Amino acid sequence: MNYRDKPELRERLAAEYALGTLRGRARERVRRWMRDDAELAREVAAWEARLAPMAQAIEPLAPPSRIWAGIEARLGGSAKQPFSFWKTLGLIASGAAAALIAVAVLLPPQRAEISPSYIAVLSDPKTNHPVLIATAERGETVLRVNTLDPAIHVVGRSLELWALPRGAQPRSLGLVSDQKTTLRLAAAADQSLGDVPALAVSLEPQGGSPTGQPTGPVLYTGPCVKYW
Repeated sequence: MNYRDKPELRERLAAEYALGTLRGRARERVRRWMRDDAELAREVAAWEARLAPMAQAIEPLAPPSRIWAGIEARLGGSAKQPFSFWKTLGLIASGAAAALIAVAVLLPPQRAEISPSYIAVLSDPKTNHPVLIATAERGETVLRVNTLDPAIHVVGRSLELWALPRGAQPRSLGLVSDQKTTLRLAAAADQSLGDVPALAVSLEPQGGSPTGQPTGPVLYTGPCVKYW
């Protein structure tokens, strides 16, 4: 795979590696590339630093007893001192931890397993501070958006979420109006987001863009990755 002359592909590989959604041989391949490609390694490190602060937005959550039982079994019964699961994830600047944090913001604590989903983490490019998380299960026609920073909402204006498909014009996904917003997709996520490498949010007049395309400044962007 020739990624060196393709900035968009390089950025997506770095983001997916940091999120932990790049797995198996693909993950091992990117790890090898990073040994010889300092620029790629820096991009991965930047994504991990960008995602790590999300731990601060998560309330501590005790893992189910079966999780501790499994850990103790693997460690030969030595995992005797319980600690905050999410605090630990926050201290581990790894892609897998960041991905779990992103999903945990949206999924109820009682959900034992994470279904295959599309996940987007949108950040402020000036501060690298994550402000929005959007997720949709593969077969769903619903996109769930969580606002991590309520201060992003502007009185008298609307935040509009856009899909950025490859080789096509931005496509509106709807308005982000509350801390938790549910948007209806035109089709199942596999069809609506399968060719979308990134999402963006623009600041629009109240009620949304009057033209069907972004008219105000693009405030936040982030990669849309597959979690399976």
